[in-house]
This record gives sequence, C-alpha cells and structure tokens, in this order.
Amino acid sequence: MKAEYINPFIACTINVFETMTGMKPIKGDLYIKSDENLHYDVSAVIGIVGDVVGYVSVSMPEGLAMKVASIFLMEEKEEVDTDVGDAIGELINMIAGSTKKMFTDRGHKFSISVPNVVVGKGHTIQRPAHIICVGVKFKLESSSFVIEIALKDKS
Repeated sequence: MKAEYINPFIACTINVFETMTGMKPIKGDLYIKSDENLHYDVSAVIGIVGDVVGYVSVSMPEGLAMKVASIFLMEEKEEVDTDVGDAIGELINMIAGSTKKMFTDRGHKFSISVPNVVVGKGHTIQRPAHIICVGVKFKLESSSFVIEIALKDKS
C-alpha cells in the first residue's frame, strides 16, 4: 500500500482527535495486519469506493470509547450503549471525511459509506484477501487505539 494513502489518514486521525476531544494522540508503530481479529472492544468501519477501494476503521478499548463519547455528548457514559457506538461511528466518519477532502485535493475521487459499529471482545472485521491492511497504533493518555487502513487502487 502506498504511503500517500496512509499518511492522510494518520494526519486526519490526529487532527480529529485533537479538535473533537482536546486530546492529542501519539502515533506509534505501523504494521501489516495478518489476521482479522481486533484486540479492542469497540470498532467503527467505513467502506471506501472510487479511485481506491477498501475500508478504514478505528478500534479502541471500551474505556476509551466511553471517554470519547462522554466528551462528544458532554455527559458521563459509564457503559457502552448506542450513544457510545454512535460517537465512535461519528469519529470514523469525521476521519474518513477529512481524508476524503485531502484525496480530492490531490485528484483522487472516492465515496465513503455510512459507518458500521461493532462492539464486543474479540470481534473481527473481514476484508477481501487481495487487499493489504495497515494498522497504525496510537497512544492516547493512558490508553491506546488503532486505525486500520485497507485500500487498493481500483484498477
């Protein structure tokens, strides 16, 4: 996968977290994902179609998901409920939407789907075998989260 596909997602992830939560994530390691298992409790996924196809997702522990949702909603969330899922879905929507603008400014066109949220320990996100998935780990205060970028050129 091309760095020109990954770097905008990294930049937009940092920007969206800073803008929407006031917390600055620190980018960690990048890795090629070899399985479909996620090691977090809450994930949101957006499909991408156009000049590139695939998906981007964000996954995090439920404690961080509740903290992000609490900031978004300006009320304390003490369990992962539909409000928390909606907040994490909106988070990936903002990341993908910001990235879409960066791609468009560079002459690439694509559309994004409505976010899907998956909750539960050990859940998976299946992807087509022919698309490489790059994971990017971030530290955020005393927690961590990951974005996964699985894209390939349409042609």
